[in-house]
This record gives sequence, C-alpha cells and structure tokens, in this order.
Amino acid sequence: MNRSLENLNLTLQGLRRAYRRDGVRPTAVIEEVLRRIAAYDDPAIWIHLVPRDALLARAAELETATMADLPLYGVPFAIKDNIDLAGAPTSAACPAFAYTPTASAPVVDRLIAAGAVAIGKTNLDQFA
Repeated sequence: MNRSLENLNLTLQGLRRAYRRDGVRPTAVIEEVLRRIAAYDDPAIWIHLVPRDALLARAAELETATMADLPLYGVPFAIKDNIDLAGAPTSAACPAFAYTPTASAPVVDRLIAAGAVAIGKTNLDQFA
C-alpha cells in the first residue's frame, strides 16, 4: 500500500490537486480505490467490478493524455445497476430482467470520453 495515498481525497478537487500538485498517476488512484473496496468488504454494494487488469489498462491509457484534454481525467465513478455499462450485466436488481449490454448508456460513454474511469456497477432497490 502506498501510504501517501491512504488519505487520498477522492473528490474532484482532491483528485485534481493530487494529479497536478502531488504527481499522483491514475494507476495509483485505481489501485487505491480497489484497496478501499477490498478493505470495506461489503458484498451488498458492488454488483459487478470491472476486472482489475482492465481498470489498470484504462488508467495507463489516461496517463498518455493530459488533464487539459480530459476534464474528468482519472476520476473513478460507480454506475447504478439500472444504467448500462458495455459488457457488464444490468439487472436493476431483478434477476428476470438481467441482460448484458453490448453498448454503454450515453451518460457512461460521455463520462469515459471525458477521462473518467468506470469502476463497476452498484446495487440499488429493484428498478429504483
């Protein structure tokens, strides 16, 4: 664990400061997010996590860009399970409704295009 990231502020302002002033890289942020998810260890929160290798590949891809080009550079985000993420199951908490979309919802595509990193899908009340 990188002790300097243990207290990383994951707000937009905190991440911008970490990237600009402290030289933190998106791969380190994703590693810290995954560490925090594992440490919290509540299976009722996450329905699906994007595989670690895919998250780190996305973060590494961002490291070839700049914050000036991507307004949400390296910002991790979660997606409620009633919004589509390509390749991740969507169920809206109703197993009979479940499917795996081939395309993400436009809002997810826009966040990713702006430099954000989709961590996975989170739980919700049925069809909420």
